Formats: sequence, structure tokens, C-alpha cells
Amino acid sequence: MDLCYDHLCAYMNAASTMSRRSWIEDTFCKRACGKFIPACRDLHRCFPMCQVCQNLIRCCCGRLVGEHTLLETGPSMSSWPGPGTGQQEEWSVECHTQTSATDAYGTIDFQDSAGRNCHAKYVRVAVDAKAEALLQLMRSEWQMERPKLLLTVHGGTENFPLPLKVRQAFSKGLITAAQSTGAWILTDGINTGVSRYVGEAVKTYGTHDLRKRNAVGFTPWGVIDNHSDLIGRDVLRPYQPLGNPLSKRVCLNGLHSHFLLVDDGTLGKHGCQLGLRRKLERHIQLQKIHPRFNQGVPVVCVVVEGGPDIVSMVLEYVSSVPPVPVFVFEGSGRAADLLAFLHKQTAIDRCGLDTDIQEDFLLRIGGMFGLERADASQLYNLLMECMDYRQSITIFDSESEDQQEADCAILTATLKGTKASPGEQLSTALAWDRADIAKKHILVYGQHWQVGSLEQAMLDALVMDRVGFVKLLIDNGMTMNRFLTVSRLEELYNTQQGPTDNFLHILVEDVKQTHIPKGYRVSLIDVGQVIEYLIGGAYRSTYTRKHFRAHYNLLYRRADCTLHPHQSPNSSPSRPPFFRTAQPYKRKLGDSPLFVYNFNDLFVWAVLQRRQQMALFLWQHGEEAMARATVACKLYRAMAYEFRQSNMDDTTGEQLKTYSMDFGQLAVDVLDRTFRQNERMAMKLLTSEMEAWSHFTCLQMAVSSRLRPFVSHSCTQMLLTDLWTGRLNMRKNSWFKIILSILMPPAILLLEFKSQAEMSHVPQSQEALQFGWDTGRPEAAQEGGHTCFFWTTRLYDFYTAPVVKFWFHTMSYLVFLMLFSYTVLVKMEDRPSTQEWLVIAYIISTAVEKTREVFMSVPRKPSQKLKVWFGEYWNVTDFLAIVLFLVGLGLRWDSGSYRTAGRITYCLDIIFWYVRVLDLLAVNQHAGAYLTMITKMTSNMFYIVVMMAIVLLSFGVSRKAILSPDEALSWSLLRDVVNQPYWMMFGEVYAGEIDTCAGDTPCVPGAFLTPFLQAVYLFFQYIIMVNILIAFFNNVYFDMKSISNKLWKYNRYRYIMTYQEKPWLPPPLIILSHMTLCVTAIYQKHRGLSEQDTDSCGLKLYLGQEELKRLHEFEERCLVSYFHEKNQDVLCSQINRVRATAERAEEMGVVMREVSDRVHFIQDTLQVLDSQLGQLQDLSALAVDTLTLLSASDSLQQEEARLGHCRPITPSRHHVPHSWTLPHGGGGSVDIMPCHTPRAYRSTPPSLLWGHTSSRSQRLSLEWHTGSCVPSRCGSPPYPSALAIDSSLERPHSKPRVCCDPEMSMEKEGEEFGKSFDVNVSRASSHAFLLSDTQDERGCGARGLVNPAFCKDDDPGAVHSRRGQWGRKRPHRWAGLSRDRPYSHSRSLSSSMENMALSGVPLSQLRASFPALDCLSKGGRFTADIPLGCSKSRGTLLPSYRLLNDSNVNVNRMLCCKCVVVVLAMERNNLMRLAHTIPFTPVSIMAGEEVSVYTLEEVEAAGPESSISYWSTKGLSAMLQPLSSEGCLDGGLRRAMLVLCTWAERDVLRVGCVYVVKAIQPDVVCTWQRVFHSDTTLQLCLREIQQQRAAQKLMHVFNQVKPENMPHSPRFLDMSLLHWHSDGQWLTIERNMTGDFRKYNNNTGEEIAPCCGMEEMLLAFSHWTYQYSCRELLVLDLQGVGSELTDPSVIRAEDKSLSDDMVFGPSNLGDAAIHSFVNKHTCNSCCENLGLSGERKEPFRPPLL
Repeated sequence: MDLCYDHLCAYMNAASTMSRRSWIEDTFCKRACGKFIPACRDLHRCFPMCQVCQNLIRCCCGRLVGEHTLLETGPSMSSWPGPGTGQQEEWSVECHTQTSATDAYGTIDFQDSAGRNCHAKYVRVAVDAKAEALLQLMRSEWQMERPKLLLTVHGGTENFPLPLKVRQAFSKGLITAAQSTGAWILTDGINTGVSRYVGEAVKTYGTHDLRKRNAVGFTPWGVIDNHSDLIGRDVLRPYQPLGNPLSKRVCLNGLHSHFLLVDDGTLGKHGCQLGLRRKLERHIQLQKIHPRFNQGVPVVCVVVEGGPDIVSMVLEYVSSVPPVPVFVFEGSGRAADLLAFLHKQTAIDRCGLDTDIQEDFLLRIGGMFGLERADASQLYNLLMECMDYRQSITIFDSESEDQQEADCAILTATLKGTKASPGEQLSTALAWDRADIAKKHILVYGQHWQVGSLEQAMLDALVMDRVGFVKLLIDNGMTMNRFLTVSRLEELYNTQQGPTDNFLHILVEDVKQTHIPKGYRVSLIDVGQVIEYLIGGAYRSTYTRKHFRAHYNLLYRRADCTLHPHQSPNSSPSRPPFFRTAQPYKRKLGDSPLFVYNFNDLFVWAVLQRRQQMALFLWQHGEEAMARATVACKLYRAMAYEFRQSNMDDTTGEQLKTYSMDFGQLAVDVLDRTFRQNERMAMKLLTSEMEAWSHFTCLQMAVSSRLRPFVSHSCTQMLLTDLWTGRLNMRKNSWFKIILSILMPPAILLLEFKSQAEMSHVPQSQEALQFGWDTGRPEAAQEGGHTCFFWTTRLYDFYTAPVVKFWFHTMSYLVFLMLFSYTVLVKMEDRPSTQEWLVIAYIISTAVEKTREVFMSVPRKPSQKLKVWFGEYWNVTDFLAIVLFLVGLGLRWDSGSYRTAGRITYCLDIIFWYVRVLDLLAVNQHAGAYLTMITKMTSNMFYIVVMMAIVLLSFGVSRKAILSPDEALSWSLLRDVVNQPYWMMFGEVYAGEIDTCAGDTPCVPGAFLTPFLQAVYLFFQYIIMVNILIAFFNNVYFDMKSISNKLWKYNRYRYIMTYQEKPWLPPPLIILSHMTLCVTAIYQKHRGLSEQDTDSCGLKLYLGQEELKRLHEFEERCLVSYFHEKNQDVLCSQINRVRATAERAEEMGVVMREVSDRVHFIQDTLQVLDSQLGQLQDLSALAVDTLTLLSASDSLQQEEARLGHCRPITPSRHHVPHSWTLPHGGGGSVDIMPCHTPRAYRSTPPSLLWGHTSSRSQRLSLEWHTGSCVPSRCGSPPYPSALAIDSSLERPHSKPRVCCDPEMSMEKEGEEFGKSFDVNVSRASSHAFLLSDTQDERGCGARGLVNPAFCKDDDPGAVHSRRGQWGRKRPHRWAGLSRDRPYSHSRSLSSSMENMALSGVPLSQLRASFPALDCLSKGGRFTADIPLGCSKSRGTLLPSYRLLNDSNVNVNRMLCCKCVVVVLAMERNNLMRLAHTIPFTPVSIMAGEEVSVYTLEEVEAAGPESSISYWSTKGLSAMLQPLSSEGCLDGGLRRAMLVLCTWAERDVLRVGCVYVVKAIQPDVVCTWQRVFHSDTTLQLCLREIQQQRAAQKLMHVFNQVKPENMPHSPRFLDMSLLHWHSDGQWLTIERNMTGDFRKYNNNTGEEIAPCCGMEEMLLAFSHWTYQYSCRELLVLDLQGVGSELTDPSVIRAEDKSLSDDMVFGPSNLGDAAIHSFVNKHTCNSCCENLGLSGERKEPFRPPLL
């Protein structure tokens, strides 16, 4: 049979494999070239059938003639068209390729992975394959999960280096986004370019599971190296991804999970896969992201590096309908950096680039891609077209500190770029299970939501088991009171998503004892029955009670009656289209909630659906956390038992058992926490009545759940001890005092009793409450003064104590046993004796008591009552003992032989009564532990005893049959079978009867076998089985010994409850108690008790509403502290410490690598500068010597001849000598160095500034020209290495700004230089400079004077000449870094030093620092104050013939000038060396935009304590430079941006400090325009500042009046009004805070759980402001860094929202916020120190208007 089954399984597997093969081959095709068309038009000049040419000439498809498999015979060479024979036929895929069934699909086994098993599915498909078939292949055949996001990665196909930070951000961000959302990653799948980086990312951050990797490669079949190895149908092919480095083909990346090998019939040609890939993307975009949502799968394009084709691809994505968001990694190179640059340049000015910037950009494009001018212009136009859709393009800068994580940025760009509605965005984030994205970008303040959208989102989150979204929606104001309805709860129970396995339907079938049809809709009444079935006992669910059934039936009857005939059941009535989430829900007057405890209902749903994480989250919300933990423990335990009984999955049963243990441990932990906080409150939690849980107590539920650690806890045992002793206060010799008091009742008055306060936590029985004996009540305490009542109370307290009942009943039971023993031992008379009558009375009264216990039990149905009662072991023995005694009593009255039978029945019955004494011993701690062991051994030895009985019967039957072959049928036959074999187990072997033939008795046939059988039997039974039983007992003993004490404590509850519920009179006097109970029952029946009163019966603590509220608040505080401590333990655990240390070590490793690279770069730079400066000094000295020699050899005739050719020059100190002028027309030998004006580039990506230097940089050869020093007025700084820079630095269209007028004086020249400098400074803006000269070409101009040693983008200073392809020199501003030197700069260090030290300083002020100038200034004309422009000249030496014609005076002047240049160069050299060690503050002088600042000033009024605030009438000017424009600082009401102050009038702002500028959100402004019709933004800003100033004053008073034990002194930041001149916008400005930003409460009164004194004091400050202002003002929304606070909300009671009399900001919620704060605030120690702890208890009353 098994063989047939195996054959059947093999046949079915083979059939499925064949069906899959046939489907793939029928659906997908391959393409092959069918016609040879040569690619080369100039073919050959040999004979027609030349075989050499046939092996050299390739077809347009890329193959040779012999490689065309579809060509039956090769075409003759003569048939090919010659060079001049006519037009050649164009080759195309559609016309010249033929399709056939695919022959390559299966699994690839990559051989290069030693550490992991890399397998990938693949299939060869045609280029025109259908997208529907591809998706079916991936979903059905490859079993890929449904995509919730499509990440299509585009970029460079060749290998390129990525900077470390960009690589880490790309790898981690891509994989994290894919794994957290269940996305598919689409790449080219090759082992080069961006696909290789994707594979490395999968290897580093991905998972090993093939189904969860989902990295799909679209690779052209013709470019794959060794693709013939992949040919085969449904095969496993080994593949070596190491290709030939000389080959033009590529290898597959072994870290992808799936490959679609696109075949267009070509060989070695890329690009055919792009069309099929885009078609599949569009088709996937139409699929649903989740079955519950209508949104399609979002697609996002990730761009890394890339060539010109990437620009066209980006344009196609962003211009499609709907648009596909594009995410660009800035700094990755080429196309990505071009897109990032243009995106930032067009952020403000959408008109395009300036002419000069556009020209430079075109040069950069041409140099980057090697394009001609026309092609570069065309590519530039494509880039500008992309910028028309810039809202769909997101730039990610990994170097930015304010940038968020890459995965969050990708998902955010996906949501924002698709232009979806907020509801659709929320559904998408819900499908992704990314609550962090929804929290930051979707559920924000001011967002409008359609009615019911958030409720639907909550329903979807519960169905999809999104715990984070449930928490997020609850935090954003979603109230379960409004959300949870009967229909929604039933929908949750009937959902099929999640780990249900139809187990709930199985439970419903077990409850109903009938089969339910498929598709049966479970009702809440069915759920209630299932809950009762699982919990068992007397538990009654809320769903099965009469009032719920009535509401339930009424609800559905009303729905059926009011439903319109043409209205669907799911349609909702008309409602307003929108509502604000900030508005609280107001329940209608006639709307009565059906679910009082909403979180309890959802919690039970999560438990029954086996959603553990959701259950744990819902357990933290609501009240009665400890009780809910015990309920979950019981439900999970019962469900695990049902799983085992139903023979279902054992793994699921073990998992449910683990869930039960988890909740049981939570219950124990909460109990331990409450017990440590307050013992009495913890005991009240154990026994207080829980209305939501069938009026059970927490202790009852724990016992029902068999939660032994909970019951054996010290708190529970202390409570049980108090219950056991009652009001008796006895410590030693309690048993002696109790027995003495029972025997001598007057001794009761000598006993000590507990007071009322000591018994406040102990529950009272129902009997005590009925008869008014509860001394805890006020009326009982008032009557306690009466003596009669005092005596009666003492007697009642003594006799109702369980310990007294135990001894009273025990003494009575021992007397009963003595009388019963006397009865069975003496002769039985015809009539019962007195002793027998007493025994009869005792047993009959006991039977009546047992009957009362059955009928007084809590279950409703008699069958349930009997089931619960018989569930106790001792009740079964009592029942048997009573029934057996009554049978014996009936037989005893007969006078014949039945009397003897009755006496024997008495003798057997007394055994049960003696065994019952063991139950009395179980009360003792020591004896009870041993009894527990005996019970465990007895229950576990059953299977061993059965096996021993089988061995015994096998030997006994065979032995008896051999020895007694002629035995007749009788009862003695059965006895003889088991008699002797049984005693043989205990050592009695009957040695005389072993050999039956030893005597005179004849031997029966086969008698010789009995000794052998006995030996075998004794060996197995006596040696093996008995020893196994002993070993088993020994194991049980040691196991139970360790937990026996805990088990005894658990069983102790049953003993105490047994005697707590018993009447105090023992049998037979118990009849009197029964009569009293009958009278009481008749009285209650006459009064009529409700169902709730009936459920309230039992040992419970009945608390009032206020006391119950305090109890729940106490439990909630303990729960908060428990989770806080648990989180601290997790954070401080060894694993987390190791993980945090590893992360820090990794970060430090990255930083150290960067620092090491910088150090090496600085060292190399210093070496280059030292060598260059040394050469300059040597050449300068040589030039001085040469000039001295030439001047000495001049003769007077040569001077006169020179003077004859020149006009006379009038000597004047205002005239500049010839040696200080520059020629105009410029001889060919003179190289004029132009001075360029900085041009304003708005925001330049760093990658374009320092990321694109040619990798083959060459050192610049020094080119010297003899001449004189030429002063310049261009304002450019001096350069020690200026002579080392050739004309390649000269920019196009730039004119040299030189001193051309020989009549211009030095003073005038200095004045003009100052003007020029002012002009240059005024042109500076807040945007980044992309300078043309070497001092600003790195982009550091926007950041001010920056030390290059501390700049990210340093250049070694060796600048080489670069020319473009258009014959013109490339501008040096584009010179950046080579990829192998990522930190190189083109700016020398001395230039930045001179900018700081020498800019704008006259020479006279430098003499103190440069003593060499003093000696040079003594020679007449040079003593005048020379403007610094002279020292900043890029000096070029004039030709030597000019020097020969100069006079001696001029020669001296020239020598003096050269000396000045040399000395200044040396001084600058020394200063430059010092600059390497000084980090300069990045402040750009006068950079930014002009603003006006208005401050709120204070003027003292009557006294020093009172002041008046007024606004300054004139604003002070300042220059602010924006630092960030991202929304990471945005809030619900305001948008924020960091700015840098570069200049300020009268120090209204500190220069160099960072400030925060805040603007009101546009939607808030639109809302308030109805109130403030003009200057809305100004009005709101004024109220915001006034609000913060009011909070400042209150904080100032608070710091003065607070006690000394509160050391912290917090303060609010100063806020000013700002007017931005460029756009006329009104803003607010305040100083930026750095550090850990915390928020302590919000404007709705919700506050954090304080963990330090600072947080407690800030929360107490809010409470203090409410009391200090006589309940008029309340400061909320406290937030800030440390003791510095900002953005408070001053709540004013009488303020009305959206009214012109609003004093403070729009965050004022008025009376609602104050009322919420009063209800939610928890006073702490600081409140007590301020005397505020008792103030909050008074209810909030809104002021009368």
C-alpha cells in the first residue's frame, strides 16, 4: 500500500513538473537572427566564396555566419551588395529574427559564493514578451511575494567608484526600504556598475531567504558571458560569474534572486531589456498593493551615477502619467550629480541658469561625457525638461547632517512624488507597515481627513496586524469608543487574514455540537459561548448575557427595518464630507455605548485570533491589566489543550502554550510591581470585583488559569493568610488557643482581634454583608460602642474565621471516625445504637451540605454545576462514601443475611472516611507537600501499572493453562490466574511449587515449561518493571520536591475557599445553618435579586466608584513604571551594550579612515607647497642678483639713449613709475593674470565642486616671465604661488582688471580698490559661490573663510591645463577631485590665509607684524601708504629690454618692489604654514540676504517688579544666510529653517551664530484669514512672540518662588520679529539649540512619564501656572533642550478659537485643553514641594462669560 502511495506521489510531482514546463515553453519564446546582413558596408575584395571573410565579417545582429543557427546554408559572398551596388537593407528585430520556444530556464547555482548558498531562478524570454505572463511567472511559478513597492535602480553599467558615505547610504537605504515594505528591486543584473553595488548591498544587509530577497535582474541574453551554459529546460546550472577581462561581455551578479534574460536576437548589444522592463513596471503599477486597498503598487526610480541615457530615462519616468518619482543619490557621479546640481540651482529661480553658469555647465557636460557642443546642448535641454517635473525628483545628499535616513527618504519620495491623496498615502504606508513614515509625513497637524477614513484605517490596521499603526492612530486621537461597533467587531472575528486556520470555527462547532457550513459568519454570541467554553467553570461572557442579547437583536432588527430598499447594507448614511482630527468626538445624548470596555473586547479578539503582538499592545491600554493577563493566560492554555485534543499542529499548540506563559509572567511581574509599591493596594487588586470579566476576581481567574507562580506569590499568600485567620490576631500557638476557645467559649473574649484598618484589604463574605457584620462600614463602626454588639461581633468574628471552622470541623470529624469505628468493630444489633445514630446523622447532614454546595455554586445550568463540583477529587470520594454508606444503611435494616452485607458495606465504607483524613493533613505545609508528591506519583504511574498487568496476565494465563488443563469454569479460575503471579512481584516465588513433577503427583503435559516461564516472568516483572517503577518514583520525587512548596501554596487557595464557604457549625449541627440559609433564601426571593446581585456572590472586595478609580490609577502607574524599568533593563543589557559598542566602533572606523585620508592629503599638499615655495625663493634670489648685475653694468650713454626715445616724466610722488604699470595691448610674451569677480551660484552640489577632477592630473610646470611687479585693483588676494599658475586659469569672457593709468596716484588707487572691494562684498548673496579663480573654486565661498585643512574637498594645489573638445580652455571652476583622491582641492592654503589676514588692511598696519617693511619704507616715495592692492598683484616680470631702458631710480624702485614682493611672499609663506593648524570659523562676510529685526523691549513701570512691553519702532538690519531648507525642523503650525548670521546692526544678532527662522504654515494662514483679513501672517507672528514672552515672565517668577531643593532654573528663549526683504514675508527668529530635543507635554494636556528631577519640575511648572494665574492661564507644550525651552502654548480659558480677540497663538485650545490637563496631569514630588498636590482634585469649571 505504501509503495502504491509513493508511486502516486511521484507521478503527481512529475505531472506538476511537466505542466510547469509546458506552460513556460508555451508562453515564453526566444529570438534568433534568420537573415545575415553584414554590418560592414565595405566588405571585401577577394573571390566570392572566401572562407576567411566569412569568419571575419559579422551580421548586424553581432554574430558570424557560422553562428547563425537558423541559416540552413550560408549565403554566398557574391550575393552581398558591394560598396556601390545600391542601398543596403536595414536590420531589425521584427523583420529579421524568428521566434521559437524558450530553451533556457531553471535555477542558477553560482559557484563563487563560499559563505552562502546563492541560487537564482532564471528564464530566457523574448524582447516582446507580455508583462502579464511575466508577472504570472514571478508570482505563481517562482513563488515571489506580492510586491508592495517597486524599486527600479538605474545608473552606470561600467564599474565606477562610489564615495564611502554614498555607498553606505545607498546600500543600507535600498535594502532596508525593500525588506521593510516587501519591495521588488529591479536592476540590470550584471556584475558591473550599479547592479554590482546592489548585489553588495544584498550581501551586506539582505537576508538569506530566496523568497524575501526579490532582487530581479533584467539582462540582455546576448551580452552574458558563457550564456550557452544556461541553455536547458528546468535544470540546475552551475555558473561562474568571473568573466574574461578582455571580453566585452558581462557576467551575472550572483546575489540577485531572479533573472529575466531578454533576448532580441542580437549578440553583445545592450539596451534591449529597457523596454520590457518598463512595460513590466507599468503592469505591476496597475496591480493592487493589498487586497484590502484599491491603490496600485507604487514605483520609484533610484538613480546612481549614469550616462546620458539615464537623463532620458528620468525624463520618461517623471513625465509619465501617473508620474514615477525619481530618487537621485547626489555625489555618486556623472548624470546623478548633474541632476542634483540643476535641481538645487532651479529651486528658487525656475527660469533657468545664468548665461555664464550655463556656459560652464555645458563645458562640464561635454567634458564629462565626451560630447560635442550640439550634443551637450541637447542633453542640457533634456535636463531642463526634467526640471519642469522637479516635484517628482528627490535629491539625497549623504554628506548633509540634516538629511534623514536613506530608506525613509526613498519611501517619503515615493509617497510625495505620486501626488496621492492623504488617505491613499496612509493606505500605502499601512501596506508597507511603516508607521514612522506615516507619523512624520502623513498624520501631521492640520491635515484634513474624510469622514470615516481614519476609522477604516484603524480597521485595516487591526485586520492586517499592524501594531505600529494601531498605536499611531490611537496617539493621533482615534477613540475606541467611537470606532468599535458590533459590525466592526464581527468583521474582525470573521476575517480570514492572519494565523486563524479556521480554528475559531472549530471551537464554535465544539460549542454548538454541530457542524457549521463553510462560509458561516460567526456572531458575537457565538464568540461569547466560545469564551465560556474555553475559560470554563462559572464564567459568563458579556456577549451571552440577557442585556447584550437584547441590544444585539434590537440593533440588527432596527438595521433591517431602517434599511432603504435601494440602499446596500454596507452603505453609510449621509454625513458631512470632512472633519478635523483635532476636534473631539461628541457623543449624542441618546447614543448608549454597546461596549463599555472597548480595549477588553479587542484584546480578547487578538487572543482568540492568536495575534500575540497585537494582544501585548492592547494589553497595555485600558484598565485591569493584571486581570487581562490572567484571562489571556487561561484562553491560550485552553486553546493549546484544544489543539492537542483535536490532533492539530503540535507546533501551534506549543506556540500557544508559550503565549500563555508569556502573559502569565506579565501577570506575575505586574503583581510583584504593585506589591513593592503598596501591599494593601496590591491585595485589593487581587480580590476586587471585575465587572468586565463575569464579576470574577483576579485571584479567581489566576486559579482558574492554573497560574501557580501567581498564586504562590508573597502578596497572594499574605492575602490568603489574612483570609485564613480572619479577624483573629494570633502569631504563636494558634491551634492551642483556638481549640481551647472552642471547648471553653468564654475564652474567646481573651483573644486579640484585628482592627478595621488592618482588615480593609480583606474581602468579606456575602453572609457578613447581608447581616451587617462588616465592621469596615461606617454604620458598623458607629454601633461598635454598644457592649451587646461588641460581644456579638467578637463571637461572630471568631466562629466565621476559616481556621476556626477548620479546627471545629476537624474535631467533629475525628469524633465521627471514632464513633464509626466503634460501630463497625462491635457487634451490630437489630436496632442502631446511639453511636450509630450519631454516625447516621453526621453522614446525612454531610450529604445535605454537599447538595447545598452543588446548588449554591456559580454556574447556571445544573449540568454545569455538577461538572464543576465533580471536577474536585475529594468531592468524588465523598460522593462514593455517602452512597456506599446509604446502601449499607439500607441493607442493615434487614434481619436476615442482608444485615451482614450491610455490615460489610460499613466496613468498606469506613475506608473512604479514613482516607478523607489526608485532605485534613493537606492544610499543613509539610504534610501537604508530601501529599502532593503522592498524588503526582499515583496519577503518573498508570501507564507503568498497565504494562505490569499485561506482563502478569501473559504469564498467569499461560501458567494456569499448562498446569490445569481440565479446569472447569468458575470464579476461582480468575483468582488462580493472577493470585500467585501477583505475589511473585513482591518476592514470594512459591519455591515448592516450581517443579510440579517433584512429588507423587503425575506430571501434566508441558509442565517442564512452567519453571522456564516463571524465570522469564520474574526477570521482566521483578527486575525490569519494578525497578523502572522505583526509578520513576524517584524521579517524580526529586522533581516534585523542588516545586512542592509552590504546589502546596497553589492548593492552599482551595483549602481556604472550602472552609471560607462552609457554615461554621459542623455536622450534624450544620442542619441549623442550613435552616438559616433556607430562611435567608426565602427572604431574598421575596425581595427579588437581579442577575448582577446573583453574580456578585462569593468572596470579593466591593469597592465604590471613587475607590475603584484610585485602584485603577494605582495599577496604571505601576504598569508604567514596570515598562519603564523593563525598557531600561533592555537598554542596559549586555547584548545591547555590545551592539551599541560595535556600532560606535564601526562609525569611529569610518571617521578614522576619513581622517587618515585627510592627513595623507595634507601631508602631500604640504610637501608640494614646500617644494614650490623653495623653488620660488631660489628663483627670487636669482632674479635679484641678476637685476643687480645688470644695473651695475649700465652706462650713462645707454641711459641717455633711452631718455631720448621717451618723453620726460615730471617727478611726483603721486605718479606711479613705469615699473609699476602693466602694458595694455600685451606683447606676446607677457601673460596677464586676470582677476575674476565671484559669481553667485545658488546651491552647488559638492560633487560638482570637488568630485570630478581628471584622474590623470599633472603637476604644473613653472613658467616664468621677466618683468616688474604689477599692482592690481581687482580685490583678489595675493598668491605666493601665483607665478606657478599658467594661463590655463584664465576664464573665457573675462577681462583683466589692471592699473592702466600712469597718472593715477597710489592713494587714488587705494580708494578705488576699497570701492571695488565694497562692490564685490555687496554682490554676495545667501547662495553658494562657485568662484572662477583659485581662491573660491571649491565652493567654500558660500561658507566664508574656511581653512582648507578642515574642508572636505581639498585640492593639492597642483592645477594643470585642461582643454575641452571645442578648442577652448575648460574653466578652472569645474576642476574637482579625481576619484582616487576624493579630498583634493584646487585652492592653495595661502589664499585662504591671506583672505583672513591681509584683506583690506593698509601697509602701515602690517608693519608691526612684518618688520621687513620698515626697512623698505625708508627710501622716499615708498614711505607713502601703499594700498594693499599692490601686494595682491599676480605679478608678472616685464621683458628685459624694458629694464635696460629704465633709469637707475626706476631700477632702484624696481629692486625695492621686488624685495617687497619677496619679503611679503616669505611672510605669507610662514603665515600659510601656521594656517594648517588653525581651524577657521566658516563665516562668509556680508553673505546672505538682508532682513530687518524687530524686538519686544521692556520698560519698567511703577516699580522694579512691573514692566511694560512695547515693540521697537525701527527694525535693525542684518544679513542671514540660509543653511537648510528641508522640512526636518517643521512642526504642526510652523515651518523652520536654519540660518547663519553674517552681519548685524548694533549686535541685534550675533555674527557667526546659527538661528532658527520660523514661518506659519500656509494652511494655518488660510484658516486665520477669516479672522485677520489683512496682515494675517504678521498678526499670528506677533501673537506667537507675545505668547513666548508671557511664558518667559511666568518662568521668571517660578524660578524666584520655587524651593531650594529644585536646583534647575529653566528659561525660554528670546524670540524676535523678522521681516525678510526679498519676499516681504513676516517670520520669527530665535537662537538655535543643539542637543537632545525633548517634548514634555503637548497643548492637549498629555504628558510624558518623568524620569528625572528636571522633567518633574517642568511638568509641575504647568500645574503652577494654572494655580498662580487663578486658573486663567496654563502654559503647556513644554519642549526644548535641557533647561532651554521654546515654542510653548499659553492656554487662556476665555479665548475662543478663530476669533479676533485671541491674545496668544493659534495653538491655544482654550477650555478643552485646560479640562484635559486637569484630568490627565499626575502630581509629582515637585508639585508637593510647591504645595500643589491637593489643588488639582477640584473639578475644572470654565469661567463665566
